[in-house]
Amino acid sequence: MEKRSEMTMEELLALPVIIDFKTAFRALGVGHTEAYRLAAAGEFEAVTGCPVRQRGTVRIVTRPDLFRALGLDPGMVRAPEQIGEAS
Repeated sequence: MEKRSEMTMEELLALPVIIDFKTAFRALGVGHTEAYRLAAAGEFEAVTGCPVRQRGTVRIVTRPDLFRALGLDPGMVRAPEQIGEAS
């Protein structure tokens, strides 16, 4: 499966540490039906490279795992805003 995100880098960097499944499969460029089919079959990680954790009835993904699956540095963070920048 091609690792092409449907989210911009800015959107990815703004994600929280724990990500809902819908956001994760969107970021991975996987369609809704395919993502849920893969998750139900226990194949989501094998196909996307991103592990999914089940918390009760909710599926979640961690930001570091998502970044690894996208080939990004899992520790990457958004640069802090420049305070007092000259206009």
